[in-house]
Amino acid sequence: MDEVEARTEGRVTFERVYGGTLGTLFAQAENITGRVFDVGQTSYVYTPGLYPLGTVTTLPAIEADSHVWARATHALMDDPRLQAEYTAVNQKYLFVWALEPMEMMCHQEVHSLDDLVGLRIRVHGGSALAGDKLGWTGVTVTWEELPVAAAEHIIDCGCFPPPITGRDAGLHTIFKYYLHPFPIYQFHFATTINLEAWNEIPADLQQIMLEVGDDGVEYGLSYIDAKLEEGYQDFEEVGVITIDWPAEEWEKFVEQAGEPVWEDWVAEQEAAGRPGREILDAFQALLAEYR
Repeated sequence: MDEVEARTEGRVTFERVYGGTLGTLFAQAENITGRVFDVGQTSYVYTPGLYPLGTVTTLPAIEADSHVWARATHALMDDPRLQAEYTAVNQKYLFVWALEPMEMMCHQEVHSLDDLVGLRIRVHGGSALAGDKLGWTGVTVTWEELPVAAAEHIIDCGCFPPPITGRDAGLHTIFKYYLHPFPIYQFHFATTINLEAWNEIPADLQQIMLEVGDDGVEYGLSYIDAKLEEGYQDFEEVGVITIDWPAEEWEKFVEQAGEPVWEDWVAEQEAAGRPGREILDAFQALLAEYR
């Protein structure tokens, strides 16, 4: 927002409303569609039914590197079929903001996929799909409820982005063990603008906003890079124990709960008349391009 205001020399300005004052993340997409506010963040994870083809980007084990993932996800939006999903809900996509990968923290030691069976695990998005394949006991807990659910041991483990986002929520002071590297899936945030609001903006200013969006992807990745080591240090200071997730367990995860889920996703999309295979292939080609 600061950058758009600067580059447009104040011809586009924003009123900033913080911290879910106008609705939770679940309601964000609906609020942008109905123009409760003009600009906000939506997520394929929280409202997958609105953007079914876009959920290809949140499949488990689709990409371990957040940098590769973010650039490929942003580039995928050049596909008119992905853009159409936003148009259908009265939105214009601007840019994607990556988090660190969704990994896992637990109250007890876990060293294998078998150790996770029988534990109550907070899942959503790609981790929920993977958990179904692996026999996990998945528990639905919203982000706002997660610290209490963890502190009260309603859940044994949680899938979320630990070293930055989870640290900022204080979850490193609740869970003792951090499973790493275990990039279960990549969480999706897209900054969008209400389509009517977008159409009110002159074309030259729209172009500036799109350019800022391109830069915003890289800004977000730079932010992650700057904060990761800080997060790891904070983990160490409070006594979090990092469990080195075995490479063979990661390979087993991909084999059992990655690629099979991708094929399920293709079948589901094509059963609904959508080009699932084409979109999966296109996204994988972009991922390969940015690696």
